[in-house]
Amino acid sequence: MRCLTLAKGIQNMLDASDILHSITFVNSQESTLLQERYGPCNLNHEVVKQIDSNVEHVDADLWIVDHYQLDETFEQKLSLTGAKVMVIDDLANRPHYCDLLLDVNFSDRVNRYETLVPPKCKMLLGPEYALLRQEFYEQPTVDFIKRDPVRVLVCFGGSDPANMTSLTLDSIASIKDVQLQVDIVIGSGHQTKRVVIEKVNQITQITEHNIRLHIDSDQIAKLMQKASLMVGAGGSMHWERCISMLPALVVCVAENQVETTRCLSKENVCRYLGFWDQVSVTDLARALVFLLQSPSTLQAMSECAGSIVPRHCGTPCVTKHVLSLLKPLPLQQA
Repeated sequence: MRCLTLAKGIQNMLDASDILHSITFVNSQESTLLQERYGPCNLNHEVVKQIDSNVEHVDADLWIVDHYQLDETFEQKLSLTGAKVMVIDDLANRPHYCDLLLDVNFSDRVNRYETLVPPKCKMLLGPEYALLRQEFYEQPTVDFIKRDPVRVLVCFGGSDPANMTSLTLDSIASIKDVQLQVDIVIGSGHQTKRVVIEKVNQITQITEHNIRLHIDSDQIAKLMQKASLMVGAGGSMHWERCISMLPALVVCVAENQVETTRCLSKENVCRYLGFWDQVSVTDLARALVFLLQSPSTLQAMSECAGSIVPRHCGTPCVTKHVLSLLKPLPLQQA
């Protein structure tokens, strides 16, 4: 998804400049979306399943590598062709050979890549460079006190491999003291979609909670603007919540989400409940009730979240840095 967002920004800026460049994204998995949406705009996509894969057949001016198994060995081969190389990473666990590196993670450590990239490399580090869809920059700033005080948004991504949506629904069903307005967001490929649909219907019938289920929603930004609290995972959704000034209860579903989530929890942006297999129905229900009954706490969390991701940076800023590698491209003024 971050590649799709960046590709969209690149497409818009190249369209405005009326100049063509050959740009290739490198990922570990197939992405028909990249090819279908941006192929006509000369944005290409290569799937590299093996570290020693040969990509000499691809003629590119710029490579954008988003692949956790690739490092300087692969990237240097790209650079030797005369092409520019950008790397998107969030692990800082291997050396890179690139002209531009992007890591939007919020970390206690200063410049984790100082010894992992060549001196020539420009580094874009921190959540101010988060690759967010345009809808998040277009949303008006909403005063937190005007939000529905008991409206909760639940989203663990489209597929939700840990099935935290079902556990969250069980937690909501157990809450009796607060009548909730709940938006549940899942993808059509959710592994237990039928179970989720059945639980939503059942809870609506046996409790006073008002639950709305959204499948493949394209209104996430608007739903975040309306909610006073979100339950979800770590990862890129952190930055969507931050720019929306939305407090959250976070359950990590992947190891690479933990460090950033802990840091943000220390900054009072969210509450980290633990890894997915360590969080119970009771834990989540108790945390939900506590925060929803503490409006001053939510207000403070909202303000802290808003300070993490400024609206004036993000995807447009990153896109300009990317395309500045392809001189002489006349970039638009900010």
